[in-house]
Amino acid sequence: MFLKNLQMNRKSVFSTIVIISQVALFAKTFALDLKIDLPPEEGKHPVLYYNPLVNQNLGSELKNNSVNNKKVGIIQEKNKRIDKVVIAENQGIKNKNLFKIPPPPESLRVKPTQKNIQVSSIQVKKKEKEIASIKKAPVNNEKFPMLPCIVDNVNFWKRVYIEIDTNEAFIHDKDKLNRVYAKIKIPQNAALRTQFVKNEREKYVNLLDSLSKKLKTPKKWTTAEKNIAKLFRKGELTQRNLIIAQDNIRIQSGLKSQFEEGIQRSLIHMPVIFPEIKKSSLPLDLAYLPHVESSYNSRAGSKVGAEGLWQIMPGTMRHIEGDAAVSKRTDPKISTRVAMKILKSDYEKIQSWPLTLTAYNHGVNGMLRAISETGSRDLCKIIDHYDSPSFKFASTNFYAQFLAARKVAMQRYIVLAKKGESRTVLKRTLLSSQGGKLK
Repeated sequence: MFLKNLQMNRKSVFSTIVIISQVALFAKTFALDLKIDLPPEEGKHPVLYYNPLVNQNLGSELKNNSVNNKKVGIIQEKNKRIDKVVIAENQGIKNKNLFKIPPPPESLRVKPTQKNIQVSSIQVKKKEKEIASIKKAPVNNEKFPMLPCIVDNVNFWKRVYIEIDTNEAFIHDKDKLNRVYAKIKIPQNAALRTQFVKNEREKYVNLLDSLSKKLKTPKKWTTAEKNIAKLFRKGELTQRNLIIAQDNIRIQSGLKSQFEEGIQRSLIHMPVIFPEIKKSSLPLDLAYLPHVESSYNSRAGSKVGAEGLWQIMPGTMRHIEGDAAVSKRTDPKISTRVAMKILKSDYEKIQSWPLTLTAYNHGVNGMLRAISETGSRDLCKIIDHYDSPSFKFASTNFYAQFLAARKVAMQRYIVLAKKGESRTVLKRTLLSSQGGKLK
């Protein structure tokens, strides 16, 4: 009897441990996609800068269970509509004979002649020469290149940094960042803001839904629907895309004043940051990364426990520097040194700066898994083809945010340098972006 009870107790303990570990894993996975907004200002205690607006979507926790149940029904209905649209779009290609073009009559067929063969041979040689010239073309050695797939994303984040402030927001498509439906003013009161955002979202869901139903009758479109239609590029304005767009609506609050405060704080921290980056032999442009991570706030803290200029997690700091160093994540010099160790280690494994910076947000193991599953070190291909619960909006946009922050910060530094403010610091910063070296 005693042995039987002991076995039962062991089973209970083992089951409890498994459940706790699964809950912890889920919480960790969910939390990875939260670090996106920046802290307002520096203070005595870590500033929590996670903004619920950023990750609010149609399935947000802001809604109660009844609303969630309602959403399930809406999604099922939308899926049925999408299926119908796909069937309609594919009807034209079901019968392959419809697209078979009959051959021309014998009398009209072009017969091969010596002249035709000669022209064909010239075209082949011309093509070979073009291919050879492409192979010899100089390779772009830019460590942080602008990738074709993120041009719209970079432009979007530049607008977030310089166009709208914390009391404003963009209503946009989370997958197509060039598709910004509106710029809105956000109430400062938290309770009012939640309801306001919900109403604004529903407004644009309804507009997209209405447009999808009236797609073939443009004369019936309202002014608001016409404005939405203009945001869809050629070939994108289909019923299927309009239905999908309803679930892609997202709210992004502005960061204009926070980014400017970060510029001013960076002038204080740069004299410490630059020497540490130089010692690591890594690209000096990494000094722009804290603009994304913390707005150069050494006391910044995230909801998941990251702290400091470089938003280092306690476990990471403990692993690299030991237990005593966990409390030193807010020290600019120490945290920069550790951040460079992380980035150097990740780059040695990944061999791509766009992916290394993405790994700084997503995790190096997750990035290596993405490379393995897609068979590519091309960030564009990974964004298009890698599917993971933790590889969502924050991770897919992290490199684009870095490029946008670098561009905006560089422009501000040039303006400040012309005014004679912190000339030495700014000279070093600008030199780093132009391939210069510290003396």
